[in-house]
Amino acid sequence: MRSPRLDGWTGLLAAGLATWFGVTVASQHPNPVFDRFREYDFTGLAIANWRFFAPEPAQHDFHLLHRVLGADGPSPWALTVEIPERSWRQAVWFPDRRSDKALFDVCHELLRHLGIPGVDLTGTSAYRVLSDSVERRVRAEHPAVKGFQFVIARSAGYDDEPDPDYLLVSPFVPLTDGKAAA
Repeated sequence: MRSPRLDGWTGLLAAGLATWFGVTVASQHPNPVFDRFREYDFTGLAIANWRFFAPEPAQHDFHLLHRVLGADGPSPWALTVEIPERSWRQAVWFPDRRSDKALFDVCHELLRHLGIPGVDLTGTSAYRVLSDSVERRVRAEHPAVKGFQFVIARSAGYDDEPDPDYLLVSPFVPLTDGKAAA
C-alpha cells in the first residue's frame, strides 16, 4: 500500500502546475511588468492571455461606403460592408466579427498613414486591400460601370446622436477591360 505522502515526482509535478497557474494568473494583470513571464513562453501557448479589453478599447466604428459611376452619372453612397445588428447569440458565437475586426484594423492602418507627410496613400497595402474589396463588391452588383469611389467614415457605433466623420475619400477608380486601372 502506498503512503499518503507525496512522493518526489508527484510533489514536483504539483509544484510545477502551481507555478504555471500562478504565472498565468499574474500575467493577466494590466501592468506590463507582469508580461515578462511571456518572454519565456517560446510557443506563445503555455501562458494564456485572457485579458478581455485592449489597453485602449475602440470607441468608434469604421464604415466603408462606395458609389459607382454609370451611364446615368454617379450613384448615391451605399454601404460596402453591412454591420449586422447584434444579438445575444453573438456573445457565444460570432465568427463574422473577424471581418468587422479586419475592416477596423485596415482602416486604422490606412488612417495612421494620413499623419505622415509625403506618403502616397494609394500606394499603401491598406489602401489596396480596401480598394480591392470595394471593387469586388462593385463588380458583383454593377457589372457595367465606368468606375467607383469609396469613403471611410467613423461613427460612434450604435450611438446615432453624433454625425459620422468622413475621414478619407478615395480618388475615382476607373474600371477598364474588366480590370481596375492601375
